[in-house]
Amino acid sequence: MQLSKEMNKTLYRIGYTKPTPIQEQTLPALLEKKDLIGLAQTGTGKTAAFMIPILENIFPPNRKVQALILCPTRELAMQTAKVAAELSAHLKGVRIVSVYGGQPAGIQIKALRTGAQIVVGTPGRLKDLINRKVLKLKNVRTVVMDEADEMLDYGFLGDMKEILSAVPEQRQTMLFSATMNKEITAIAGQFQKDPVRVKIGGQNRPVETVSQAYMQTKRKSNAVCGLIGRCAPRLTLVFCNTKRKVKELQKELFHRGLASACLHGDMRQKERDTIMNTFRKGKTRVLIATDVAARGIDIDKIDLVINYDVPDKPDYYVHRIGRTGRAGKDGKAYTLITPREHGKIKDLERKLHIRISREKNEEEANREAVS
Repeated sequence: MQLSKEMNKTLYRIGYTKPTPIQEQTLPALLEKKDLIGLAQTGTGKTAAFMIPILENIFPPNRKVQALILCPTRELAMQTAKVAAELSAHLKGVRIVSVYGGQPAGIQIKALRTGAQIVVGTPGRLKDLINRKVLKLKNVRTVVMDEADEMLDYGFLGDMKEILSAVPEQRQTMLFSATMNKEITAIAGQFQKDPVRVKIGGQNRPVETVSQAYMQTKRKSNAVCGLIGRCAPRLTLVFCNTKRKVKELQKELFHRGLASACLHGDMRQKERDTIMNTFRKGKTRVLIATDVAARGIDIDKIDLVINYDVPDKPDYYVHRIGRTGRAGKDGKAYTLITPREHGKIKDLERKLHIRISREKNEEEANREAVS
């Protein structure tokens, strides 16, 4: 690919030796500044797919905002900014600022006034800063809507339209989403010009690098401990359907000698950030979370995902197990069920067109070994 020598050196230094399918299929069009719709699951390498062209076309001496990236969650905004910082190591003077709710706006306003070429943020906070006339868009030449379907789920449609309407028409617009629905089609039709379309894998299906299995058990907390002991993962993410279950499971694991942290919607941003930092650094190796609280988590070291509860929706299942097996790496995902929940597994298989293998629990495996 026609990348600068400096970019190639940076990619090699941080371990990018081979492009992922989404990068291979989108980079040529994006480097030519074409609009694009990319349909791909999380963990496929799409952040680098849109960030590399942005950095190749950025003009560092100009401290005005040149690229605007919209993300559904503060965690994804922070992670995207981190990737941008890594990829821009060879560019002197490039500043990336992430803006999102849950943090005092004053800190972000100060960062923007210092100057930044790339701004990453959630639609609500971006709109607020635009209305305050702190975030100025007249120099923006690239806009990215990352995980557009997630932003719609959060109710950001109105904010997205307002932001896109405020950006100069002479721009490159990229849209990335796991799914394509009527609202996303309408946004693309209104704000993009002859976009190139790229689709990686099936929509609403788990990535192929994740091995999936379900396990029937009457004692799910025991099964969680057993799977962690057997798989020896670097980091484990456990999903529960409710905040109450998250708290209960944390207590049960503690009584079994397994330390963990929990993440749910009642937490303040500062507490949430502390938990995520300790998990990311491996100081806490097990994190228990609800679906909403875990959105936007992007950590390569998650080797194991456990669905303590069968997810309520097929999309949630795809999102959950997509936290592992990221960027082409292998991952494992187990779903724990009671004897009455076999129908839920069959329902997931039917709706997602996948096969989830059955794995013996420890009692079954021990009985088989004895016999």
